[in-house]
Amino acid sequence: MATLAKLYPILKDLGLEDEKANEFVEIIDQSRREGLATKEDLKDLEIRLVKWIIGLMIAQTSISIALLKLF
Repeated sequence: MATLAKLYPILKDLGLEDEKANEFVEIIDQSRREGLATKEDLKDLEIRLVKWIIGLMIAQTSISIALLKLF
């Protein structure tokens, strides 16, 4: 929010009213917060990726063994 606070005076210098400049800064701050992933989100993603990778490794090994036995 500190960086966005620097935006407020710039908007005022451009001629925006207090209310409109403040509203603009709040909208940008809200959209910024909604788009960020938390550490918990990243940890959950990591766990899901590990599960998929292990599953695919098992499937690949099984297919390889089946093909070797076939020939």
